[in-house]
Amino acid sequence: MVEPSVFYSIQPAFTGGEISGEVASRVDLEKYQLALLTAENAIIRPYGPVYKRPGTIYAGRMKYDDHAAILVRFDYTVEITYLLEIGDKYIRVWRDGVRLAVELETPFKEADLPNLRFVQSVDVLYICSGTHPVMKLARYSEQDWRISAVVWSCAAYGDVNTDEEAKVTPSACNGDIQLTSTKDIFTADCVGDTMKIEQYVNGGAVSLGGSGESPAIQVGRSWKIITHGTWSGTVFVQQSIDDGATWVNLRTYTSSNDYNPTESGDVDEYCLLRLYASVGGGLRADLSAYPYRHEGYVTITGVTDAKHAAAKVDKILGGLEATADWYWGAWSRANGYPRCAAFFQDRLCFGGNKKYPQRLWMSRNGDYENFGIEKESGTVTDDSAISADLLSRQAYSIAHMDVGNDLVIFTDGNTWTVAGSETVKPTNITPKNQENYGCSGVPPLRVGGRIIYVQRRGSIVRDTGYSYEADGYVGADLTLLAKHLVRGRAIVSAAYAQEPDSLAYFVTDDGQLLCLTYVVDQKVYAWSHFVTDGKYKAVCAVSSGNTDRIYVIVERSINGKTVRYLEYFAPHGESEAEQDYVMADAAIAVTYPSPQTEIPGKDVLTGKKVAVMADGYHDDGITMNAAARLPEAARRVTVGLPYTMTLVQPNWDVGNTETGTVQGRRKMVRKAILRLTKSYGGRIGQNAAMQDDIIYDPERMELDENVLYTGDKEVTLPAGGWDKDGRTCITHDTPYPFSLSAIIREVSFGG
Repeated sequence: MVEPSVFYSIQPAFTGGEISGEVASRVDLEKYQLALLTAENAIIRPYGPVYKRPGTIYAGRMKYDDHAAILVRFDYTVEITYLLEIGDKYIRVWRDGVRLAVELETPFKEADLPNLRFVQSVDVLYICSGTHPVMKLARYSEQDWRISAVVWSCAAYGDVNTDEEAKVTPSACNGDIQLTSTKDIFTADCVGDTMKIEQYVNGGAVSLGGSGESPAIQVGRSWKIITHGTWSGTVFVQQSIDDGATWVNLRTYTSSNDYNPTESGDVDEYCLLRLYASVGGGLRADLSAYPYRHEGYVTITGVTDAKHAAAKVDKILGGLEATADWYWGAWSRANGYPRCAAFFQDRLCFGGNKKYPQRLWMSRNGDYENFGIEKESGTVTDDSAISADLLSRQAYSIAHMDVGNDLVIFTDGNTWTVAGSETVKPTNITPKNQENYGCSGVPPLRVGGRIIYVQRRGSIVRDTGYSYEADGYVGADLTLLAKHLVRGRAIVSAAYAQEPDSLAYFVTDDGQLLCLTYVVDQKVYAWSHFVTDGKYKAVCAVSSGNTDRIYVIVERSINGKTVRYLEYFAPHGESEAEQDYVMADAAIAVTYPSPQTEIPGKDVLTGKKVAVMADGYHDDGITMNAAARLPEAARRVTVGLPYTMTLVQPNWDVGNTETGTVQGRRKMVRKAILRLTKSYGGRIGQNAAMQDDIIYDPERMELDENVLYTGDKEVTLPAGGWDKDGRTCITHDTPYPFSLSAIIREVSFGG
């Protein structure tokens, strides 16, 4: 009988991440040699190792167990960051895992939560929903937070009325007025909406003979003064911007019987002008205003019927004439409100609403709540507000915006950019279409110069970024080799943690948490997935010291009731002591003044079988109830829900041998060498059904020494017989850390 051939094969890293069974035979791929068929409750480090994910620490309970909530980051300073719990008509504030005594009422219902979009400027967070006015949340102090609807100093307006027969006539130019329309344009939903009314003003003229003051005339742009006669004294052109309540001198002219001025000028905004004179002699002064297009603004205060409405004048109207040149505010109950927001080149930008799904609005430069347009000599100024439409064959809706060097706009069908290489002005804005995949409702994640987003059609995770070679934005399908993780699932929440390890997290609608190690310059796109005793519902990353802390909302069944907990992942420590690690979920950790047998967290984990780490020893046979006690008194105690890490290597391959490929040939993994770092526990075998414990030094625990092991651990796999796969499976279900840097398999084939 021919002796089987023996091969030693090393997997030096795991940066290929978890791959699907459909590509389990793609031995031609470079990633195959660094991949895993299963990486459950594990994290791939960007430089190679795979380790058991940390457990989660219990922070508190959501306000409602039967209503959804989302988590939003609020950065106040580099050192101070808050977590916002936003649910059905409320916001609660957390800091460092502790809930503050702050709760605010909001208009946002549970159904609105997936549509909320956020952008922050210092201590103010703007909130868009598409269905409610833009709100802003402001922090005044640790315990003083306020939320209110934004009051625009000048709102954005939609397109001009196109029905020339629909004319509006005001009853007065200022104050509380009545509007009369020739067609049905008013509804009850119009109350609170603003309206811009344009009228052609023919200009006018006033005269003054001798001392005194003239009547006032309305000036929209240019004016002119001419004096006649022989006079001495002073003539003033006076201006009022508050409808005549106060006057200031705009021009001053002095004569000693030897001067008659003729001068023209422009005003910056609509105002009243008049003449005032203190003279002797025969003065005649004429002040005239040139014709212009006057823009007045009103707010609807009541609706009588479809043709009649009451209004309050916000900016004086040009006259009492009927006009068809009127505009409704772009954002209203009828038109819808902005869906998303971003800051770009010192402008507050909004994207899309129900009536204008592809429109982009940008505020005036440096004046975030002003969407007004200013003209000088008939030309729109560079710092005026901007609006632009994303023109495409299909009417896609703007869903998200993200800012790097460029403004990146995601719709549900394509991606656009507004270049940041030059200053954006009303006269030069040119959105450019980039990719045509479309984005889902999950906000994209910025990672350096690239953006990770969830594609609208199916839960495909893509990235995009500028490419010099393509002179445009291009990216890849990051889930191409791990389709099993997203197939049949929808991604509902996402977050990115830069430190440590550059990890992106995605919550699926069935309660799993997908983890992507993403380091683009090293071409590392490594997936794994988390499961827990319950369902993950939302995720958020919040800075905490030099790292990012990952918070999750988890739905669990506790003592027969469904509850929702706020938990955060413990840091992956570097300690040599096993007690310093939290390797259980919904964990509560306490340090008692002296050793005792009391178990913490009974109200949190009632009825659950828990894992306990107490002064270095563990016990996983305790069920939480009023009578539960530790078997031995301990001072440092951590208790939580156990979970299992599972690692499965893909089919063994060494390339082609003298007789061809080893794929499909009978083989057996007899031994393995595990290169471990600060690890303890675990089982190994050819599959999960047949495994043996990984044996460490039992005397270390008996001597109450730290048991974590670093180095090569040689293990013999249980005899599982010959198969055609040559796989190795590691499981780990005890509350100890486990970090694997490499695995060397001793494989026999030919049997």
